[in-house]
Amino acid sequence: MRRGGNRGQSAPIGTLLMVALVLVAAGAAGVVIFDLSPDLLGNAPSASIDVGVESNGPDAQTLVIRHQGGDDLRVDAFDVVVRDGDSVSRLSLSTFENRSGISGGIADAGDSLRTTQLLSGPATVQLVHRPTDAIVDEQRVTLPSGDSPSVVDFETSEPTQSFESNQDGTGDTTVEDSGATVRQSGNQWKFVDRSYTVTENTTLVFEFNSTSEGEIHGIGLEDDQDQTSDRIVRLYGTQNWGEPVGQFAGLDTYSAGDGWVRYEVPIGELYEGNGDLGPVDYLVFITDCDTNSGCDPDRANPPNSRFRNVRIYENDSAPSLAPVPVA
Repeated sequence: MRRGGNRGQSAPIGTLLMVALVLVAAGAAGVVIFDLSPDLLGNAPSASIDVGVESNGPDAQTLVIRHQGGDDLRVDAFDVVVRDGDSVSRLSLSTFENRSGISGGIADAGDSLRTTQLLSGPATVQLVHRPTDAIVDEQRVTLPSGDSPSVVDFETSEPTQSFESNQDGTGDTTVEDSGATVRQSGNQWKFVDRSYTVTENTTLVFEFNSTSEGEIHGIGLEDDQDQTSDRIVRLYGTQNWGEPVGQFAGLDTYSAGDGWVRYEVPIGELYEGNGDLGPVDYLVFITDCDTNSGCDPDRANPPNSRFRNVRIYENDSAPSLAPVPVA
């Protein structure tokens, strides 16, 4: 009888032991789960940041992101959106190469990140958590006193001179927006005089828009009147001529319907690799559509390009900005 009674108790005791083990395991798992950051759990972290702009020479500024407090931030999980006038730029926080206090890709209170950014005036800066698309913080920043880089003024030097006259053809090139915008339509190869000494740090910044694709939509700096494919950055078009903008980190080839897109091209890096550093004399704009290759520059909606807010400056540290549509 006693033996049978012992056997009868073993099942409930075993069950109790299993329940205890499950509870211990669940408790341990809970500790691990609740020890994870909101970021790793798929939630937007809560953090306080400070955004500032420091002078970086006469033609650029340094954008500074400082972690003031709150949750730790995984740098590769955030984008910085800069709204500067009519232009919008979006870049990964992980591309901010000048860092202080960052360890293991995690930013906590007291850490800062910097990158060179060309601003034309007061700007709104947002820190966006990419996995949830949540805005963690948003601030308005102003430029250091007296620090306002200017765009190329096309009213004082209109791009009506033919570049490669055997290429320049039907259509027209005009100036808009009080000299800030160049508009081309048809088959146009034009230039303006622009003397500059290109170094490995030279950056070409502009905004581009097109509503009809041609064969080549490009921009570049030339030292003579002969077309040179390795000096022209091709943004759009059906023909494989020029240096594709997609070769630069973070920059994409323009697509139909993109609207205005801002590009910050490290053209000095390109020219250094091609052996083209040194003095240049011309800023060239191209909208190419050759009838001998089947492109019709006189069609109802002819190929067109608009370039605006063009700047050339020396950038000692900035990565390229990923282009996004301009609002």
